[in-house]
Amino acid sequence: MEYLILGLLLLAPMTGYQLQQFIRQNLSLICSHSAGSVQAALAKLERDGFATSTETAQGKRHKKTYSITEAGREAFSAWVARPMQAGKNKNMELARLFFLGMADPAQRTAAIRDYLEQTVRMQAMLEAIRERFRQARSGPLSPGRDWEPVFRFQGYALEYGIAAARFEQEWYTHLLTQLEEEP
Repeated sequence: MEYLILGLLLLAPMTGYQLQQFIRQNLSLICSHSAGSVQAALAKLERDGFATSTETAQGKRHKKTYSITEAGREAFSAWVARPMQAGKNKNMELARLFFLGMADPAQRTAAIRDYLEQTVRMQAMLEAIRERFRQARSGPLSPGRDWEPVFRFQGYALEYGIAAARFEQEWYTHLLTQLEEEP
């Protein structure tokens, strides 16, 4: 969570609420967007010297805006440059599939149908995020950053998620057909 927040702070300084909303709208499939998770990560980043905050008053409320520090930039650069690791992401739903043979046949097909519906919703959500990113790309962008590679790799992540959702839909539809033929 901390590196994700550092990456967002590289794009622009944000309040904890803005970070939470951005994660909820665009990255909720990657990590939690709860206020507690975001605030805990921000507190750790400040403790480690990777982020700093400034507080301003807006009426009776105080608004805390976070920015990345030079140490935070270096930590983020080191993290993002590390090789990606295959198999790092665990899918606990595969454990349920592994043991689904212990359930009643009706429960099996119901679980798979429900999962299929979830993947359809996930794909639709990712496609909506892709559209929001396309719109953001055509709007005014803050100067001082080469936005083309930023948007390109964000697009790659979205396309991966959409392709993965389509793959799962195809795979589980095939499984459901098999189970209906031979429960």
